[in-house]
Amino acid sequence: AIGLGMNEKELKANKQLTSYVVQDMNLEPKLPFPDNSFDYVTNVVSVDYLSKPIEIFKEINRVLKPGGVLINSFSNRCFPTKAIDLWLNTQDWTHLLIVAQYFKMAGFENPEAYDITLPKGHDPMYIVEATKTKQ
Repeated sequence: AIGLGMNEKELKANKQLTSYVVQDMNLEPKLPFPDNSFDYVTNVVSVDYLSKPIEIFKEINRVLKPGGVLINSFSNRCFPTKAIDLWLNTQDWTHLLIVAQYFKMAGFENPEAYDITLPKGHDPMYIVEATKTKQ
C-alpha cells in the first residue's frame, strides 16, 4: 500500500504502507502516479479539508484502473480552522450529497453512501464510494 499525506512522521510510522509520498494536495493536486495505477484509492477523514476537491477527484479517477474504486470516509469531527466553509456550514446528510457531487463532477458514476456509525452513541461515520467507469 502506498500512502500520501502531509505528515511524514505519521506516514513513516504507518506499518501498513510499503511506501509513501509527502504532498499537500491543496497546494499540488496532481498525483505523482501514472494513469490506471490503482485498484483502490481511499481518502480517510480528509475530504472536508480539500480546497480543490474536483481537481483532486479527477486526479484520483485518472490514477484508478478501469473498474477501480474510490472510497471516502468522514465524520462530523474536524479541525474547524482547516475545514472548508461549505463543510462547516452544512449538516451531516448534506456532506454525503456534497461528496457524491464531487464524484459526479470528476467523471465517476453512481456514487453510493453508507452510514457506518458504531452503535451506542459513537461519533457518526460515513462512506461515499464510486467505481471508475470501465472503458
